[in-house]
Amino acid sequence: MVDALGQYKILEKIGAGGVGDLYRARDTRTGRTVALDVVPPAVTADAERRARFLKQARASAKLSHPNIAALYEVGEDKGELFLAFEFTPGDTVKTILTHGPMNARRAIDLAAQVGDALADAHGWGVLHGDLRPGTIVETNKGRAKVRDFGLAPWTAGGPDRADAGEKTGAARPTGYQPPEQRAGRPIDERADVFSLGVVLFEMLSGKRPAADARPRLSTANPELHHEIDGILAKATAASPDDRYSCAATMVAELLAVLAILNDRASRQRLSQ
Repeated sequence: MVDALGQYKILEKIGAGGVGDLYRARDTRTGRTVALDVVPPAVTADAERRARFLKQARASAKLSHPNIAALYEVGEDKGELFLAFEFTPGDTVKTILTHGPMNARRAIDLAAQVGDALADAHGWGVLHGDLRPGTIVETNKGRAKVRDFGLAPWTAGGPDRADAGEKTGAARPTGYQPPEQRAGRPIDERADVFSLGVVLFEMLSGKRPAADARPRLSTANPELHHEIDGILAKATAASPDDRYSCAATMVAELLAVLAILNDRASRQRLSQ
């Protein structure tokens, strides 16, 4: 790997990004740290696919929201195509969940932040399409940062990702995709709502919901308010028509539950 791409000095490899290998780098013009996702040649193997990728990446670059990891630049240097993202120090939800379920208030607050990011992106006509614990970072200050907006066809669960030894074709199910997406049918904002519901269920329970059952989490976890059951059931309904029509509505209901839990916690502290 080269030691610099464009104005970015490569500092270290930090793992796999949504599309290719991910590096921590320094922008030599501004001094800020960025995350460089270096696009593998297979993703842009021919002119048509390359043009489609660039169009989607540039659509993602117009997003500006505090809970979205900003895409600063789509660049090319030394024959390498790369994406310069906002560097978001912290842990992915996937990493956090290796230690078990999250505290209910923390999980619901994080989900509401992610939902707010979805609502903003949807307003720009950009779907995420591959929302899962690995694409959500909780920063060191407790803020959610969603990665890889608009790049679902090229990420781990997308049909156009062509890693070594794999063929492109139907999207590979990740367990967070709604039925219509797994079947290869067109998706809209309600697909992201479904994925957020599954992620929230996992944050609260430590496991993904079974495809054919939706256990009542408030029964299993007395910390939760019963309204969370209805929110999860509506978000993860099999039919898009039975889900929230927009992420903003789901966020409003999550914040209402969070207010109840915060009030309960405050009263418990006062009674001690």
